Order: sequence, then structure tokens, then C-alpha cells
Amino acid sequence: MSESIYGSRFLEAKLSRRTVLKAGVAAGAAAVLGRHLLWPEETTAQAAKTLNLFTWEGYAPTSIIQKFEKQTGFKAKVTFYASNGELISKLRATKATGFDLVQPSVTLIPAALDFGLYQPIDEKKISNFRNVIPSMVKASEELGGMSKGKRYGLPFDWGTEGISYNTKRVAKRPKSFGAVHQDEFAGRVTYRATFHVFVSTGLWMGLGNRMRDVYVSEAKARPILDKILAFLISKKKNVKTYWSTAAEIEKLLSTEEVWIAETWDGTGWKLDRAGNPIKFTAPNEGAMTWMDGFAIPKGAKNLDAAYAWINFMYDPRNSATFTKESAYFTAVEGAAAHLEPAIKKQYEESFSPKDIRNLWWYGIEHTWWLDMFAGYVDRLKAA
Repeated sequence: MSESIYGSRFLEAKLSRRTVLKAGVAAGAAAVLGRHLLWPEETTAQAAKTLNLFTWEGYAPTSIIQKFEKQTGFKAKVTFYASNGELISKLRATKATGFDLVQPSVTLIPAALDFGLYQPIDEKKISNFRNVIPSMVKASEELGGMSKGKRYGLPFDWGTEGISYNTKRVAKRPKSFGAVHQDEFAGRVTYRATFHVFVSTGLWMGLGNRMRDVYVSEAKARPILDKILAFLISKKKNVKTYWSTAAEIEKLLSTEEVWIAETWDGTGWKLDRAGNPIKFTAPNEGAMTWMDGFAIPKGAKNLDAAYAWINFMYDPRNSATFTKESAYFTAVEGAAAHLEPAIKKQYEESFSPKDIRNLWWYGIEHTWWLDMFAGYVDRLKAA
């Protein structure tokens, strides 16, 4: 858990200077209207004691919200998003107002800063920042959390993407990302039609200096991505469907509509804990690794509430509760001591020490990179 591991999760929605604004105006307006309709009688005094949190599905379970409200005196109003693209779209549409705290993938913070969406974070207001694993802090800084000497993103949780499979239907533990492309599983395969499958497939095919070249420039990236796109199109007949949300992939695996899938580690672990014959494994090419964090929108009004939530979640016990509820591990030192043995066992079954050393870390996703990948994803979906 003290390894330096980081990354991102993006492109379930496209992100470009042109398309984000178009999608974001409608999405952002709907979000603002939805909040107004849901809480029409909220007074100014009540609003000042309310945290407006915009986060990933599953990141604010009821047990945590109730404890936060009781302990701090703040109320929490939570809105969920399904992708970093949706997050940035809504913040752009509302001019970075309407939310006090968000949880982007750290590697997407530079793209958000291109649009001036976040404000610098005041570390002096986070007494529990001392609880964060130093290697995680360093990772967040290197992957986009710092800009011009100021901190815009804090590390919180991390996870990987690998292979989840049905142990009754798949005879042998998959050892490679290439398993999802095997014809023997035709019609029982799923993955996201996003940049993630381009990366995993490229790793399996041995392309682009372990796919690092796709972050260098478009000139280097496009020949690599052209090869991967052609291959993915040729294997599209094997794919049952493309999944988008946590709920979708959990249903596909638990109902045995699919037997093997490219998923987050937390998906496989959660289904396993629920009694399904599902296991998660880290492929030999290296599990693709991301880190999500905290960022404060530029127009946030309730800063005290935002910092209260960050401090609350940096408490080891609360961090452990997050892991129990979400199945994702955090960057908080000491949280593991409060986890159940069954959770630790799942981690050890999925990751050997070699697997941890072999983790493949996502790079910073600049605007040109996001625009480029959006085009390839569109072509895959349209094929």
C-alpha cells in the first residue's frame, strides 16, 4: 500500500474545447435545475452550512454522510458523475460554481486548469493531511496535482483496471489483457469503449514503449492507435456490449451475461464479497492504475464545509469505512489497520509483490491527448 501508484479514469464522455461546452451547457443547466427543484426551500443560513459534493458513484455512502453530518454539523448534498468528462463539462457550464468539492482523477486536473476550473488548496486548513502516505502525495504532484508551485489536487483513493472473470465459466485464471480478445469467449466479453481498452490492448500487443509513446505527441501516438483500432474493430463481434457505469458491469457479471471483462479491481472484489463466483486479477502486462483526489472549484462558496470533508476523509477510520463500502483503497496511512481480514485477503489474492512493482501508471492527459482519443473512441463505436 505504500507503493507510488497513480492514474486516471476518463473518456466515458468526450472532452474537447468544442464538445465539452456543447454537452456541458445542457448537463450543467440540468444539474443546477435539479438541485433547485430538490431543495427549493433552503435558506441562506442553511446553504452556508451545507457541503455541495460532486463525486463518483459510490464515493459518498450513506454511512459516511451520516457520520460526517453528526460529527461536523455540516449537511452534505451529493451529486454523482460517471466520468471525468461529465465533471469538467458541468463545471464549465456553471463557471465552476454550484459545488464546493469535487473528486477528479489527478491526471485530469491539468485539463481542468486549462479552463480555470479549480482554485489553489490551502494545506494549512487540512490538519489530517499529515495522515496521507508520502509516496501518494508525491505521485499526485507528479501526475497533475501541482501547477506553478500551487497545489490544486490532493490524493485520496487509488485503484487499478485489470480482468474480472467468472471462475465457473473461465477454466484458468486469465494472465493477460489479451484474454478478453480470445474467440473462445465470443459473446461473453465486455469492456468500456474508452481509451482504457486502447491502452490495455496496446500493452498486450507490445506497442509504443509500453504505450508511453502515446503521451509524447500525436505524431508518435497515431500510428500506434491506428493499429490498435483496426484490431479492436476486428474483434468487435466478440463483445457482448460496452459497459459504462459500475451498476452496468456489476449486473453483467453477476447475471453471467458476460464471463470475462476488463474492469476496475473494486468491481471484482465487490461482487466476490457478495457471493458471486467472480475474481479480479492483475494481468502480466501490468494493471492500469489511477488515482482520484480532491479539488475545490474556483467558484465554491462553502470552503469551510469542503475542508471539513477532506479532513474527515483523511481520518484513518473514516478512510477504512470508505474502502469497506466502495472496495477502493485510499492514500491514508493507518487505514488498513481498520480493515476486515477478508478485504486484505482479496487484495493479496489479486496482487503479488511482483504485480505491485509492475503496475502501469496512467500519464497526464492534456487537452490535445483527450481530443485525439475522443476521435478514436468515436471510430470504434461507429464501426
